[in-house]
Amino acid sequence: MKPDTYNFQQRQHPQKAVMATQNSELIHAMVLREMQEGVIRDGLWAQALVEATYDKEKAKAIYIRLRAANMQEDTKKLLVKQIQQALKSDEVKRKDFISASGLKKPR
Repeated sequence: MKPDTYNFQQRQHPQKAVMATQNSELIHAMVLREMQEGVIRDGLWAQALVEATYDKEKAKAIYIRLRAANMQEDTKKLLVKQIQQALKSDEVKRKDFISASGLKKPR
């Protein structure tokens, strides 16, 4: 992203920019924690090694970038799935409510 575009977005939506930065920091911290615990995704590590022409130090930085992007995508997919499930659940509740409205009250 170009710096001037980023600054424009920050001015237009400062709270959104702060949230994005916080999320990015959190995800990068999670990747670092995974690496410290020895959890490495083999496919991403292989991709990082290739991009770094087998320089392990460069590959670590590339791996962090790749894994963070992977986590962000997984998070987006999970949120979309949860929203879709909530909408379905809400739709079912509305149908139940509508169908119950036709019931006659006992006399």
